[in-house]
Amino acid sequence: MSESTAGQLTLRDINAKLQGAGLDILRPEQIKSIGAYTTRERFVQALEVVPANTSAVQFLRNIITRVTAPKQESAADESASVREVQDETAKPIQGQRPQDRASFHVYGGKAALCFEADLTRNEVHTIALDAATATGPKQYNWGKKVRLQLTRSELPIVTAVLLGVMKRCEFKNHGQDNSKGFSMERQDGGKVFIKVFAKEEGVKAVPVEAPDVFFVTSIFLRQLQANTPWMDAAGVVALIRATQGPSSSGA
Repeated sequence: MSESTAGQLTLRDINAKLQGAGLDILRPEQIKSIGAYTTRERFVQALEVVPANTSAVQFLRNIITRVTAPKQESAADESASVREVQDETAKPIQGQRPQDRASFHVYGGKAALCFEADLTRNEVHTIALDAATATGPKQYNWGKKVRLQLTRSELPIVTAVLLGVMKRCEFKNHGQDNSKGFSMERQDGGKVFIKVFAKEEGVKAVPVEAPDVFFVTSIFLRQLQANTPWMDAAGVVALIRATQGPSSSGA
């Protein structure tokens, strides 16, 4: 992302929109850092709809928090998740442009997760979930990761848990030999506890903190909206709340 512009907006334009939404302004070097957390297009799209769109305001607030945070990392709490947003452009998916392959990593003390935009064989937009075991402080064995792909029917149910509409969900029978699965459960403080399990691989569990839940949820909503392009994000959320309540039989 350019140091002085994002899309066709100048730094002055960006800060004017941020101030209008009640958000902190950014310095040129902070604008340059935004590309580490989201794409230029998503940042500009959010700017265009603030302050009327509260979801966009929250999205921008989270980005600003990240780019303005001190660079040094605290080593006091090894169990706390470490955040990283990553847009992988090296491996395009069939039917999607390289920049659409958005992913989000969440790091815990014993394992790490990666949520990545993906397509099923029938070209349904979904999420691929990777889990890797920790081999040392902030080191993970991605070469021996467990990967599974959410089905079309699982996608809205998992999103409901991420949104707090449902308490928990669990799905099994993933993989060619039906030996993989995962579960998600809401916890106090907006956290979501996620487990990925596979035969002879044990359980890889990661507590996802509330700020990370926001970004994970955004990718799920993005994929659901890609499957229903006639709906905006607010409509997708409303439909999730209407159809995936506590009485749903999917959990």
